[in-house]
Amino acid sequence: MKKYFYLVATPESLLVSHLAPFDFGNYLAVGTKKQTRGQAVFFEIDPAATDNLPWSYIEKKLVPYENGEPKRSVYLSIYRVLENIPLVALKNLYLVTDDGRVLEIKAAPYADLHSPDIRLYQQFIPCTTRVASKLRPPEFIRFLTDTAHPVSAPKVFFVELQLNELATNPYAPLNNLPYPNPDHLRDCLIKLQQSPDRATKTVLRQMKGDISYRTVKDGFFVGEDDDYKFFPFPTIEQLEEEYFTWWRSALVQHFWP
Repeated sequence: MKKYFYLVATPESLLVSHLAPFDFGNYLAVGTKKQTRGQAVFFEIDPAATDNLPWSYIEKKLVPYENGEPKRSVYLSIYRVLENIPLVALKNLYLVTDDGRVLEIKAAPYADLHSPDIRLYQQFIPCTTRVASKLRPPEFIRFLTDTAHPVSAPKVFFVELQLNELATNPYAPLNNLPYPNPDHLRDCLIKLQQSPDRATKTVLRQMKGDISYRTVKDGFFVGEDDDYKFFPFPTIEQLEEEYFTWWRSALVQHFWP
């Protein structure tokens, strides 16, 4: 059977599986006996572009079950995975809803246009901090991976979230933005706007629960220094016309026993 390699961001881990991406995403979200539920975000990895994979361990562990069913997952690493995977090895990104619907996103060029707006970033790796920033995504990557700073990371993976009018006016209403503790968010944006020398402000120290896909702005970013990949989130028109089943699932708040 074919081997598929995945870098899972929720939580960070490296796995190998006999399951192709859509089946693997469904497995991560709902399991095999439909008793677990949970959102998942992961990349497919090109093993040919990745060094130091434990091939002898993979050959030993990744074998079909006795009844012939494919092996669903074998963990290869759960620590500092992203920093040891070259960016060139990252293939497509997959977003999974908590009932197992999978959306595939391919990397694309990023229109790096200057904007004075404040941004809101939800990080996935290496930490799950939510940060407001004056930096555009490429600048944010460069800032976080600059080893000259006392706080830095080898690589980062994050998504930009919507702020709507709050991006330019922190006193504006949130309207339909489903962020917890809106007064705290507004206070963070005001403090950041009023601090000329400050580039970032922590909003949440760690992500609690799943991300609301409907709050995604332009898309997802992964990178180090000036080298990064951008995975654009579909437009509303694309979501409603091309990916309606996934989008409908993403908009529904599922409650499980």
